[in-house]
Amino acid sequence: MIYKCRQELHDASLILTCNSCFAALLTCVTMLIMTSSNLFTGFLIYNMKFCMAWGLFYDIFECVIYYSYCLQAFYRLCRIVFYTKKFLTSFSLHFILIICQWLLVLAFLIPPVFINWYDHLPTAKYCLIPYTSVIAEIYHILVLYLIPLICIGTIYIWITIFMRRTTRPSTLIIAVIRRQRNQRDLTVVKRIIMLIGVLIVLRFPTIIFMIYAIIVGYTYPLTYGIVGVITSACLIFIGFATIYTTPPLRKRIHNYFVHRNNRIQAEPIPKKQIHVPITMTDNVKTAQKPNKR
Repeated sequence: MIYKCRQELHDASLILTCNSCFAALLTCVTMLIMTSSNLFTGFLIYNMKFCMAWGLFYDIFECVIYYSYCLQAFYRLCRIVFYTKKFLTSFSLHFILIICQWLLVLAFLIPPVFINWYDHLPTAKYCLIPYTSVIAEIYHILVLYLIPLICIGTIYIWITIFMRRTTRPSTLIIAVIRRQRNQRDLTVVKRIIMLIGVLIVLRFPTIIFMIYAIIVGYTYPLTYGIVGVITSACLIFIGFATIYTTPPLRKRIHNYFVHRNNRIQAEPIPKKQIHVPITMTDNVKTAQKPNKR
């Protein structure tokens, strides 16, 4: 999808949205495999290194979702505040930023593997960072939630202050066009904050179960199952909301699934219809022969 967007559209905003959807899709796939392992034979715990690596993949993909919204907010910041510097909104720059974002998340989350924070959960058949590990969970919440939220909140405040302090432009037409564009970008940033807020609100059960595990000393037996269901519902909502609030992506998906089924396929013309014009011309010729006489 990203390659196709780069080849056909060259739209930075669309590739950033595709990045968020791609991370959400990978998160759902890893969650599906972890849930399958928990429900059936527990195939993930046959090899502990593979089990810990799969838990790492889950955290990486989920973390990328949050940081992808940071990139979207940064893109809107460049369009509003630094609108004179066109290279900041170029496709190539944000394509590079997406790669850097994935590398940054890897740099954040790979060290816990070497510290042995990932372990087989006592109430599940897969590996994650246990809620009873206080230092590991604080680090996890800081990297996964707080840093992206602070970045997006700072960008939103920056854009709001800039729009209120904007000086008078040279002409009225430029002022109207720029104001309309800024309002659209500010609306997009508000939607991003709303989506991040939904993710954080739906993560409150995780924090509650973590506090419960720290106080009691063990996790509730259905903790990870409840958290998995809430996370799945959250990702489904985020996916549909992202597609709905992105008109180019919504149009492309609509054209792919709807117009593809409504294409008119050419059917072969029956032989009887082919001979009809020939007989008509023959009749015309026979009708014209008496006139020649």
